[in-house]
Formats: sequence, structure tokens, C-alpha cells
Amino acid sequence: MTTRARYSIHGIPNDIVTNDFIDKRRIKVENADPAYALGQQFRISYPVEVSNGNTVFLRVISPVDFELVAQNLETHQSGITFEAYRDIQGTPSGTFDAVVPIFKNNFQSTASAYIGQVTIDTGGAFTPNAGQTPVETIQVLSAQSTAQKSSVTISAMGKRGLAAGTYYLSFSKLGGSGTALGVYSLIFNENP
Repeated sequence: MTTRARYSIHGIPNDIVTNDFIDKRRIKVENADPAYALGQQFRISYPVEVSNGNTVFLRVISPVDFELVAQNLETHQSGITFEAYRDIQGTPSGTFDAVVPIFKNNFQSTASAYIGQVTIDTGGAFTPNAGQTPVETIQVLSAQSTAQKSSVTISAMGKRGLAAGTYYLSFSKLGGSGTALGVYSLIFNENP
């Protein structure tokens, strides 16, 4: 028979213990991402449209360290190659003046009032220096036959920590006919 404890564990607040039964008590361990609860997790869902010979670029500016939590590239027409570069790997050009909307991933009333610091915009271009290799590459190609058309999603796996700085993301057409259409989704944590 298990009995209830008549005492708490000295110095440990009761709200971090799972149970008050002797031999059943455990320290609570949160399996969720703390940034989510703190209101420091954000997301984008960016429709990508790439015509023949063109490349779409996003510029990510983060004044704080951050973590990539999830990254997906979906295409439902043709194919798309995604590449990521650090700013020191090339030269930006043009004007990045079209803001990409960034949303909090936790809108609950219990989340903190943290204000995101990362900005993402598009409109310019980025040319990698000779010999530079992208720090991340994702390629996705959907079936093009009329009877076989499909949507295909590829994910970059694992959480990755990145230093504060500027990053450039490129989306270019990969095979297939017509304009490449898809959606780039990103979830990230800010670590102020």
C-alpha cells in the first residue's frame, strides 16, 4: 500500500513534484521545449514560387543566438532546391524590403510577452563566393505526370543552434516543367 507523504522534499517547491505518494514522487521533467512555454518560439510559412532561371532569396537577421527547431520544404509543382549561407560566405545585392511575416508559435495567455527580435525579408539577392558550400541543402521534386501529380515534403532533421548574425536562404528551381510552387516552413527559438 502506498501512503501519502506527510512532508515535502525540503527545499523543492511542490509544483515541480509529480505526486505526493511516497515511492511514487518524481521530479517533473518537461519534455516540451521551454522556449515554447516562454513565448520565445516563432514560425514562418512562406509560399515559394520560382520560375525558370530565377532564384528567390530570404535574408534572416538575428541579433540574438537562435535554434532551428523544424524546417520543411514542400513542393506541389516541379522541384525546388533550398540552400542556406552565412553572410560571410558571399555578397548580398538589391534591396531586401519585403517583410516575411513571423508568428509566435504559442499564443496562449500563459506565454510570456516576449517580443521577437529576428527579422526575415525578401526582395534582394545573394551571390556566394567562389568555392563556398551551402551550410544546408534540401532538394524536393514532385511527380509531374498528370495522373501522378503529388505534393512532396522534405524536412531537415534535428535542432541546430546558430549564432546571432545574418543568413541568406535561396530557393531555385529543380527540374520539372513550369514554375516551381511550394511552401517553406520554419520553426525557431530565440535565445536572448
